[in-house]
Amino acid sequence: MAPIFKPESDKQFFAPFGPTMGYFRMPDELVEQLNAQMTDQLRDHSDNLVGKVRQELAFDEATIGIAGQALSQVVCEYHIWSKKRHLFGATTGERINVNLEIAAGWFVRQFENEYNPLHMHTGCTLSCVGYLALPDGIEAEWEEDYKDHHPSHGHIQFAHGTDTHYSFSNFMVKPQVGDFYIFPSHMFHCVYPFKTVGERRSFSMNMIVHEEKV
Repeated sequence: MAPIFKPESDKQFFAPFGPTMGYFRMPDELVEQLNAQMTDQLRDHSDNLVGKVRQELAFDEATIGIAGQALSQVVCEYHIWSKKRHLFGATTGERINVNLEIAAGWFVRQFENEYNPLHMHTGCTLSCVGYLALPDGIEAEWEEDYKDHHPSHGHIQFAHGTDTHYSFSNFMVKPQVGDFYIFPSHMFHCVYPFKTVGERRSFSMNMIVHEEKV
């Protein structure tokens, strides 16, 4: 049965349809930890991904542990908030614990003129992207790009559905070191190339949130 909407005030805006996005500002210490974990000893993961980028390296167990310990709470909060949103605040009265499983994780090393084609993630229910480094001088490129009517250099774009009246199907994010975004695995996204010499480093994880009755 579909949840039943009950107005909570005389004036209210709400979004009953469409996916939920999550944002979290990672502590500087976590950014430093994850950057330190990225070494050439990690297994190449490129054959499993669509990226037209220099290098994609799979997380080892230690890196998964660091990311999981630091980010599992916010991912589980996203899961709970999104679930309540789509139920219009209704609850079943059941008490549950939620636990995060990280099915896979990897670093993405993107350099000038490289890009990541439009794609989605499989084998999970949630995915994410976190930013760890940007090329020196890319702000100057962005300043010039933002003079154009449709800036996009080095940005990630998310897309879902089709534009209609009062409904937009896509939006872009300008990456900043420390930014962390959570999104449903079925959401299409892509990353545009940039011109500045240097590395745009990010990481992604495929995740599943498990619920357990208590």
